[in-house]
Amino acid sequence: MRKFLFFVFIPGIIFSEGYYFNFGYNAYFKNELNEAEINFKKDVEKNPDSFLGWLFLGKTYYRQNKISEAIDSVLSATKISPKDIRGWLLVGELYLKKEDYKGAKKVLENVVLIDKENPQANLFLGEIYIKLNDPDKAIVCLERAKASMQDEPLIYFYLGQALIQKEEYRLATQEFTKAISLESNNPLFYYWRGNAYFSTADYNSPIEVDFCSLSDYSKAVSFGMTSPSCFFMYGNSFISRGFYYLKTNKEKEAFDCFEQAIIKYKKTVELDPYASNAYNNMGLAYYYLDMINEAISAHKKAISLEPQVPFFHDNLGNCYYKKGDFEKALSCWNLVLELAPEYKPDERILPFPPKGIKEKIREAKRRVK
Repeated sequence: MRKFLFFVFIPGIIFSEGYYFNFGYNAYFKNELNEAEINFKKDVEKNPDSFLGWLFLGKTYYRQNKISEAIDSVLSATKISPKDIRGWLLVGELYLKKEDYKGAKKVLENVVLIDKENPQANLFLGEIYIKLNDPDKAIVCLERAKASMQDEPLIYFYLGQALIQKEEYRLATQEFTKAISLESNNPLFYYWRGNAYFSTADYNSPIEVDFCSLSDYSKAVSFGMTSPSCFFMYGNSFISRGFYYLKTNKEKEAFDCFEQAIIKYKKTVELDPYASNAYNNMGLAYYYLDMINEAISAHKKAISLEPQVPFFHDNLGNCYYKKGDFEKALSCWNLVLELAPEYKPDERILPFPPKGIKEKIREAKRRVK
């Protein structure tokens, strides 16, 4: 009786590699990472010159968040095939994950020397140059990446961040909008577009529909963003709009904004108890709501966290002065001058032009009995 041999192709197995590699490879794509690690280790023990063995061992470590082990493994792969950019791309990505931006930059710049238009290398470099505060180089790399990755939302996201660094806020909002059009549920995109709108002082617009930062922070939260910075900026958007309403004699609308700002600042300090600026701004909102004791408590908390910030003491002094405790106000303002002899209060957001610190000291001295 004749026997028939059936040769069946099993997808996912690379027959040109070793026995252990094939098992590791299948386990890798089945998300059985411990099994994949065991088999890739056995593969490189038996075949120390296996480029793919070392590469996939590194990829397995990466997925297990074992970044140092991943780097060592992928570097072993690059020694075997130094001209194969797959290894170098992964090393660059791992350095980026490790926040070693200079190390990532060095590796990925070498990749673009080999393949100038490589989209992944240019995308990574764009992000790295932003981290290193070099927006012009970031834009060059991101435009290269865009040539072959026009549907990648991260390109437009990083272009927006680069434009914020260049203080080109209107252009930045356009790039973030492109990112959102491609991935409409990413909270980071809304958060950063909100930051760009806020930087244009959109809270001072007389046209409500032009006040966009507030809705962007709201969307970021609705899509799951829970970072203290998001709630802090959410609060800043409310308080700044409140100041605008005070300047335009819309007291009720202003007070509504201040109350909402306090809610957001409370959430900020719940998430980050050391957020001194959130306590300070909470104090400002209480101050303009005429809740002076609450304002004093908030400013004191800010000072307890960062005692060397002049405007924290200035704001606390304003509270004591409004309460009629002129000696304490004077004490606060004298500390301001000790910390910063040339101190001037920031006029950019406050609803009314603030008095100079020396003028306030003179007024307090006249009122001290």
